[in-house]
Amino acid sequence: MRIALPIILIAVIALAVGFCIQRHNTVTGTITFEGDQSIPAGAVLTVELRDVSYQDAASTFIASQTIPNPERFPIDFAIRYEPNDIDPRATYGLGIRVTLNDRLIYINDTAFDVLTRGNPTHGLNVWVIAVGDP
Repeated sequence: MRIALPIILIAVIALAVGFCIQRHNTVTGTITFEGDQSIPAGAVLTVELRDVSYQDAASTFIASQTIPNPERFPIDFAIRYEPNDIDPRATYGLGIRVTLNDRLIYINDTAFDVLTRGNPTHGLNVWVIAVGDP
């Protein structure tokens, strides 16, 4: 029993540290739509983390999460990223798209900055708008 207790304690500490590290390298939040909350079957949600520092150049892809068949809003997301890919001097933003048969049906139409310059990382609430007919 004396041997088991230290092993259990080490395992609990390792899990806690792993959770903190994972949370630290993740952008999390909820995607919301004002209107009919159902999403057509077969739709695909993609949330991208991008470096949007330069207004006169294309944004640089950092990481993404894809959720097939999201069914209904609101939708929780969690994008894992590599800390070495983040420059504290840069500006990062989220891009959200919901497509159906490669046709865009929802998108975020306003900039949503995250990670650096005092912007949030967790508990985000990002709104999307409908584009065309689903």
